[in-house]
Amino acid sequence: MTNEERALEAQGAEAAQTATRNAEAKVEKMFEYGYRKSNYGPDELVTDAHGNPISVVDAMLSAEDAAKAETSTPHLCYYSPRIPGNTGSAIRLCAVTGTILHLVEPLGFNLRDTKLRRAGLDYHDMAHVVLHPDFDNLVQSMPNSRIIAFTAHATKLYTEIEYKPTDILLFGPEPGDIPDPMDIMAGPHVAEQVRLPMRPSLRSLNLTNCASIAIYEAWRQLNFIGGK
Repeated sequence: MTNEERALEAQGAEAAQTATRNAEAKVEKMFEYGYRKSNYGPDELVTDAHGNPISVVDAMLSAEDAAKAETSTPHLCYYSPRIPGNTGSAIRLCAVTGTILHLVEPLGFNLRDTKLRRAGLDYHDMAHVVLHPDFDNLVQSMPNSRIIAFTAHATKLYTEIEYKPTDILLFGPEPGDIPDPMDIMAGPHVAEQVRLPMRPSLRSLNLTNCASIAIYEAWRQLNFIGGK
């Protein structure tokens, strides 16, 4: 190997080491702001920007306060969600859009579930979450709200609705161990049923992907009030 080749090899090795150090520094910087290292432990808590441990419990709002709150987007409701990661992602969605998230029991997970905390990153204390023991409690606590159910059984598209900040966008549980709750999704308290269009050969979208599409369409109609 010539001296020139050795010099080029040394330069390449130094560049690789520099890239590794930069990547590690980036991860450390992200962790300072509540993001997760790739090798976190299963019981490690998500932290806020100041390093304080947080969870969805810190974001809880009473049903009474939720009914009185002024919002720039409709409320989002998950009826009996089963997958903690989906609800964690919904918490993040609600934090960035200013949406209040309603969770109707029974839930398929504990509110301190690690996967829920991971998916919500450090947004848990920036969102508002309301826990309802059953669907009737949701209806009774939000008497002035119109409930719009998102279901594949609907004929009307979600874009055919004129949304209001007082609306509740209702989503049923992920497919799995409980049947589609048509007594809820098509019940007497539901004012409208709508669906998202899909190719006919495919079954469904991820729950929070659907919720994101719906919330942003409603927020768009309301001129993205509160956003920038």
